[in-house]
Amino acid sequence: MSLHPSSLIPHPSSLRLLVTGGSGYLGSAILNRAPRDWTLATTYLTQPLSSEQVAAFHLDVRDANAVDRVIAEFRPHAIIHTAALMRGNEMRATNADGSRNIARAAAQTHARFIHLSSDVIFDGEHAPYDESALPAPISPYAESKALAERAVLDEYPNPVIVRTSLIYGFDPLDPRTRQALDGEMPRLFTDEYRCPIFVDDLAGALLELVVSDYSGILNIAGPQRLSRYEFGLKLATALGVEPRFKPALSEPIATPRPRDCTLDMSRAQKLLQTKLRGVDQVLEFLHPLEWRL
Repeated sequence: MSLHPSSLIPHPSSLRLLVTGGSGYLGSAILNRAPRDWTLATTYLTQPLSSEQVAAFHLDVRDANAVDRVIAEFRPHAIIHTAALMRGNEMRATNADGSRNIARAAAQTHARFIHLSSDVIFDGEHAPYDESALPAPISPYAESKALAERAVLDEYPNPVIVRTSLIYGFDPLDPRTRQALDGEMPRLFTDEYRCPIFVDDLAGALLELVVSDYSGILNIAGPQRLSRYEFGLKLATALGVEPRFKPALSEPIATPRPRDCTLDMSRAQKLLQTKLRGVDQVLEFLHPLEWRL
């Protein structure tokens, strides 16, 4: 049985969509689900994308001139900005300065702009968070994503800023789940809560936003609040895998981590046709033999 939601996304023909970070997990899902009559392009930095249906541009988003050249060449009607780094010396520049460059170029060319943000921009002490909640980052990655939001708002007059949560999927298996099932994440926290979102649901929602007139911040995550450990157990059980991780508390960890990033999903649930499903709803239709290593 298909894991895709049944609702159809209305779309105009001949729309030109640029997805930054198209070789990433979310970016590739967006490109795979985009309507076939759209003209698609993507950017990549280290992992080239080979597809006859998608134009691929090598791009370092930190290079403002290069960003301008790519967008001027492709002339997108809409941009979904997923390119980001989660760690490393270039994380802040890529996430914050890169987002500023993309947003500025989108504004100059009047392209609709959708920016991907994260639930970890909050300190985790005042959940659930609705769209009016102000960022309060407590980690370097969270700070870079909060700065990215600010940069986008400074450069683009009416962006869509999507705050999302843990992204998972099975075709192929998402990197985080693969690490947990392979034993590379030996401890999963019982005192950290997120709202995992199935990648196809998130991709469908983003494509729906491309052709909507919504602007502003929008929380798009799953409606089911789970600890990292509960989430891991559910995935392992559904996939028929013996758990290779143990429950743990996050408090002894040196790097600060938000404890509860639960997002208030009421606005998105009223606005979107795309159904945002909880983990249990998604796993109900998953057969263990269908998942791909």
